[in-house]
Amino acid sequence: MIRSRRTKTPPKHPIVNGVMTYPDGRVVCQDTLPGRREYRDRLRKMIIRQRWECAICHRPIMIPSAEFDHQNGRGSGGGHRDDRIAIDGLFYNAALCHDCNTEKGSKRYEWRDGKYVPSKSPAGEQ
Repeated sequence: MIRSRRTKTPPKHPIVNGVMTYPDGRVVCQDTLPGRREYRDRLRKMIIRQRWECAICHRPIMIPSAEFDHQNGRGSGGGHRDDRIAIDGLFYNAALCHDCNTEKGSKRYEWRDGKYVPSKSPAGEQ
């Protein structure tokens, strides 16, 4: 019986401290211990910048119950996840309470005038 050795294919994009960076600038925290730590750290930073409030309902949220919300949800053509929390110095993504994240679903939201509100741009536009 001949056994073949499986070789691990190297990633197409660089991974540093559990975070993969794509050519278009997106970053994605990988499902590895360093990647999960970075994801939790980004969530904590968003909670602090939002003054410990849900970005939508403004009720207090704590780290264990907060959820990382992606502005461009995975549904509605937003399948290219981006775990950045700021782009060019502007807020990107948000920390939400469970109820607001469930209610929001895959709708697109954006930071506008310091508020996290439904996006005006049609799906697919950036």
